[in-house]
Amino acid sequence: MAGLLLARLAQMLFVMFGISVLVFLIFFATPGSDPAARIAGRNAAPETLAAVRKDFGLDRPLPVQYAVMMRRLFVTRDLTSFVNRGQKVVPQILRAAPITLSLVAGAAVLWVAGGVALGLAAAATRGGVVDRSLMVLGLVGISMPVFWLGEVMNLLSQSRFHDTWLFSWVPALGYKPLLQ
Repeated sequence: MAGLLLARLAQMLFVMFGISVLVFLIFFATPGSDPAARIAGRNAAPETLAAVRKDFGLDRPLPVQYAVMMRRLFVTRDLTSFVNRGQKVVPQILRAAPITLSLVAGAAVLWVAGGVALGLAAAATRGGVVDRSLMVLGLVGISMPVFWLGEVMNLLSQSRFHDTWLFSWVPALGYKPLLQ
């Protein structure tokens, strides 16, 4: 049992390493893109671009760039954003993580409750119109990009129809803790 657990942990580390390399290559080794310009922001001065290249090791070979980035991310936690006037990125991510996790947990509860309710309704009307309609709704829900659906729902519920009876229960944009 312990051997299986260690093997799974090793596989997980291998996959995480592979994902980090792929993401690094997408953002830092894409032909025609300048990662220093992306880090420094639009219309950055040439001096700022040179400072970013030196600071992030972008003037070195690709494996060294990866090592510098991983060291800055995990060891020193010093991913300074030149766009946000030198604010540190990792502390902001750590500050936002509990809010993100609470949103994920709340969404998971809603997904499970909704899935069980719709599954029971489909099972109760097996082969009928309701079952087939729920199948179509499920296929559309799986196929639709979540980020697009979220933007459309924000557009409908926050700006256009927020004052109508249909969306008056939706809170304004921003984070509100569950118990408020």
